[in-house]
Amino acid sequence: MDKKKIIFGAGVVALLVLISFGSGMFTKKEEEKKPEGKTEEPMFVDKIKEQFKLIPICPENLSGILTSPLIEPEYISSITPLGNLSPPGHTSPVDHSYFSTYYKEKIPLYAPADSWITQITEISLKNSSGDYIPKGYVVQYTVCKGLVLDFANYTELSESLTKELKETESNDCERDIEKPGHGYIEGQCHYRVSIPIKSGDLVGYTIVNEEGILPFEIWAANYNVPARSDVNWDYYQDNRYAHSLCTFDLYSGEMKDAYYKKFGFSDNKIKDSFVPRTVQPLCGQVNQNIANTIQGMWFGEEPKKDGGSIEFDGKGLAFVHDNIDPTTANLSIGGTLMSPGVIQFKPKHTGIIDREFSEVKADGNIYCYNSPGTWRQKDIGKLLVQLVNNEMVKVEYQKGVCDSSEKFITPVAYQR
Repeated sequence: MDKKKIIFGAGVVALLVLISFGSGMFTKKEEEKKPEGKTEEPMFVDKIKEQFKLIPICPENLSGILTSPLIEPEYISSITPLGNLSPPGHTSPVDHSYFSTYYKEKIPLYAPADSWITQITEISLKNSSGDYIPKGYVVQYTVCKGLVLDFANYTELSESLTKELKETESNDCERDIEKPGHGYIEGQCHYRVSIPIKSGDLVGYTIVNEEGILPFEIWAANYNVPARSDVNWDYYQDNRYAHSLCTFDLYSGEMKDAYYKKFGFSDNKIKDSFVPRTVQPLCGQVNQNIANTIQGMWFGEEPKKDGGSIEFDGKGLAFVHDNIDPTTANLSIGGTLMSPGVIQFKPKHTGIIDREFSEVKADGNIYCYNSPGTWRQKDIGKLLVQLVNNEMVKVEYQKGVCDSSEKFITPVAYQR
């Protein structure tokens, strides 16, 4: 199936902004408690403490903590499950969901729960004259302490949020951001705010862009759950990845069911093209690492000390399964070895050719994967793979077709 999943690069948003601050921090009742004649604003640290008091502790069971639709299901033709691939920027399975729609007008977006908006990021694109033109906004919600949602791309904010943004200064702006495969130069300005919002409040709108793509996408991270101890998270630029979860598992009942029916793929330009995901978990899967096998994510160099992205540099390699049809294997290549792309095939459960990733062990064999050349990976040839141990794999691209007597010439080592 030809699944062209175009990604709107909303950018990497700040991770956990529970210490952000802004205007309107104190209620009237709290103001009345201030000593008579004392009118100065509280110190910065006091504002931090006060916000922590206002944000509640998360319950153990998060099912149903979201109580209003973030977007009405009627506008959605499909929700892309977690784990989408688009090398080189997304060589590893992505930790956020995308939406498709046939609707051509602007779509209203709502607050999914009683929560705090703790950050708004303005995304701008650089035009031919060198000017940055605002194109959208990422809104971050802190639902409870440690549960953070990032929703993008709001093409228009509500009147109240627009007013709030105009009254808020940002000293955290970055320009000339280039992302491999995105084809444009981006700017980001982050506004730390503390805006209480009620479930169901109108937050803004999104609209299909000129390419016919709905740019709305969402992240969810629960920092109260420890990250997997068997994964070296130093390789990942965004800490959300280690704590990601399915946003729609935070709903319950009929509302959750309505969203779950949308997981799959549909072409925005072709009605009735929906293909559902039928393999559990329906919401998809992000980190697919399996110890002592090649399945999972690998990197071509040590983690960067400055926190930069090895993946964006084209030095990522992933042996994972498709997010729409998990019975399909995806060999995701960020570059270096071959052109960026994905080799897709139905895995075999015997032999050394196109073998299921979870069955490739450190047994001394060199396994081989054919690259027939498609729109997802244009280089025709084969990829040789040998698992050395749980932390190292040798890989080499060669011309030709896989046979039963493969040998390395100049293999490259990847690690995880």
